[in-house]
Amino acid sequence: MLLSKRPRGQIAPVALFGVLISSAVLTVMFNTGQKITERSQVANAADAAAYSGAVWTARHLNFIAYTNRAMIANHLAVGHFVSYVSWVRYINDSIEAIDRVTQWIPYVGQYVDLVEQISAQVRDATEQAADISIPAMEAWNTNIRAAQAEAQASLAFRNVQSLMDQTGRTYDPHIRINDGDALSRMPEELQALLETQLMTQSAAVPTFIQRYTTSRDSHSMQQLVNASLRGNSDLRRWIAGERGWRENLFAVQLRKRGATPVGVADWRAEDQLQFRTRGVFGWHRWQRIGDRVSSASAREFDSDYSGVPAYYNVSGSPRDASLRIAAIATKSQANVATAQLLGMTATGHPLAVAAIASVEFRRPRGSAFVSLGERRHEYANLFNPFWEAKLAPVTWSF
Repeated sequence: MLLSKRPRGQIAPVALFGVLISSAVLTVMFNTGQKITERSQVANAADAAAYSGAVWTARHLNFIAYTNRAMIANHLAVGHFVSYVSWVRYINDSIEAIDRVTQWIPYVGQYVDLVEQISAQVRDATEQAADISIPAMEAWNTNIRAAQAEAQASLAFRNVQSLMDQTGRTYDPHIRINDGDALSRMPEELQALLETQLMTQSAAVPTFIQRYTTSRDSHSMQQLVNASLRGNSDLRRWIAGERGWRENLFAVQLRKRGATPVGVADWRAEDQLQFRTRGVFGWHRWQRIGDRVSSASAREFDSDYSGVPAYYNVSGSPRDASLRIAAIATKSQANVATAQLLGMTATGHPLAVAAIASVEFRRPRGSAFVSLGERRHEYANLFNPFWEAKLAPVTWSF
């Protein structure tokens, strides 16, 4: 009896075909997963680059705001010191005049003479301190202006671009930020849009602020100095107000008058004794007693004193000015870790994700900040360090 032979090897082609299909599916799934991972990494790099560029810019704007305030504070300190010197001189001059009258009076003349010697020593010490402090304040403000110029130069977009590029490389050495070669391989309509955005921001960032001088700033610095005096009662009394005393003697009033006209280039203080009499229709105008006027000026102690001759502020009429900084992160498809099978090749278009961050002036709210009141708003400026960076909630993938 003969046994029939069982066919062998017929299942092998089916098994090989199944393995091939499974491998292709796995490869496609692997490639898709890798591209999703790579795109997520590129998106993170774009967000981080845009935010780092915005933070860099905001910090430089806040630095300039702090230094503007420092220059004003130094200038006001000089005005206070000049007023004090004039006051001390007035006291010394008055005691000298009294001493000339009382020197013939027994006992009284000796005490007045002693007080006059002490007041002369105080005057000399005050003037010596002014000889040191006022030039030092001027030198300090000169250094601040130099630091401001350096900060403004640091806002050149190539510096912001370099920072963003370094940030992107921390995620992957193959990631580029705002790379011209990578953008040239994008679709033409998309390439034109992105290049326009980059050209706009490369010009907008360094020109966002400009240097002003007190002779062509519409008196903005003068107004700020006045506002600083209004915010400090002691400074207002010593510099812009009446420092001294007033006495009523029936139909006559006496007062010690001292004032320092507010300026942004120099301070000149004067102190004198004045009187006025009462008439039928009220008090007459104040008049000076004698020709003696004690005075002092900043340029008396520093001939080069210039106060706040120049500073930086937002360009033009800023209103609610803000900056937008875009970071377009790209990575060549050839550097994406994908499996090559069945003739699959990397596309010439790179992986690309764009993110945008903004630099905005936002006044904080809270008990630490004076309320502006209803319907009042503080426009963008470089006198208050309220600049902050914010990442836009939307990113674009290409």
